[in-house]
Amino acid sequence: MSYALDITSEAAARLNDLIESLPADWHADVTDAVEAALQKLAANPLPKAKDYYGHPAYEFPVRAGHRKRKWGVTYRISEDEKRLTITDAYKVPPPVPPIL
Repeated sequence: MSYALDITSEAAARLNDLIESLPADWHADVTDAVEAALQKLAANPLPKAKDYYGHPAYEFPVRAGHRKRKWGVTYRISEDEKRLTITDAYKVPPPVPPIL
């Protein structure tokens, strides 16, 4: 089931900040990658759901230049199950190495 995709102004601002934190020549590629990831999420969100501070979340890789980063978004699905709203965006922290 595909959902109509919305994004809150706060989430849009955070995504913009993440994109702006990268070198300028990467912005177009990263913007396209984020848009593709969000469309993929809207097409089928439930199998992708993780949990981020109690909210459903979707984490996705973003390739910029030769580097790969991992970003995520939190979202909610409307009660009528027709709209998916992105509510926040964040940079996924690197994994913590185990304590030996």
